Amino acid sequence: MKHDLIDELQAQIDTLWAKAELGEAITLSRVRLDDGSTHVEIVAGRLDIVGTERGRETMRKASLSLTEASHFYLFDMAVWHAQQRELRERKPPENAPLIRNGATDDGYSRWNWMAPAIETMGRIDPDLGDWAMRYYSKAIRNSQLSDYEKRNAKWPLPPML
Repeated sequence: MKHDLIDELQAQIDTLWAKAELGEAITLSRVRLDDGSTHVEIVAGRLDIVGTERGRETMRKASLSLTEASHFYLFDMAVWHAQQRELRERKPPENAPLIRNGATDDGYSRWNWMAPAIETMGRIDPDLGDWAMRYYSKAIRNSQLSDYEKRNAKWPLPPML
């Protein structure tokens, strides 16, 4: 059986994801499923990650190296696992004031999935953990954590946030 760049990408993802100790890595798709998921294409010796839904292309990360493509999928898996954990562990705080829109505080904080995703990326490779921290720091600078998100944070907030 002939191996190609997508096989190499799958092998690299499998090897690196094993360091996360969170189960099996995703299996890459080579064909569009049109369900919102991504598939991988080889275009001119580089990798394109393409998202499609209902017959339309919704996202394309074009001309990626093996490393860039693996980092995309590793981060996606780290975030997915972190968000699942946040949902399992979320608990409404006792006697919390209503949040700004008048809704009841359900205990949500973006930081409760961002921090574990950063930690997972750091287990895979310290440089990836640093990258994830910079990525989320920028996101939070652009969209500050609300008071209830700060109050509900189960992970220590870094000084810059």
